Amino acid sequence: MTAKGGLVLTDTCTWLIRIQTAPYVSPKAAMGIDATLACGAFGQSVTLVLEGPGVELLSPPKEPVDGGRNLFKLIASLPLYDIEQVYLRTENPSDVPTGEFATLKILPVTSGELASLIANSRHVLSF
Repeated sequence: MTAKGGLVLTDTCTWLIRIQTAPYVSPKAAMGIDATLACGAFGQSVTLVLEGPGVELLSPPKEPVDGGRNLFKLIASLPLYDIEQVYLRTENPSDVPTGEFATLKILPVTSGELASLIANSRHVLSF
């Protein structure tokens, strides 16, 4: 089956998803996580990059999330969707948290490396 533009729906695409918004202050971070999980669920190759306030997704919420979703737990579930690494945009690799997740690797990516990831991705979504 072919979609508009000639893309075969069974083809694996390369997605880069950038989350630059703090969790729980707007729906953008949750939408970014949803997009990431959807790509993984449909067998797409997806790269997740957390930047700026989006890095807060790597920490559990300080207060219970009233009526909302715990985005930290969703990040921890990424390996279930064949996403085993998350990039953290930083110029200082010592900023990368260690030991937070058992099966998820958190890797640093510099601005220059991020530009390369963007250039080599078929789709780029920013939240």
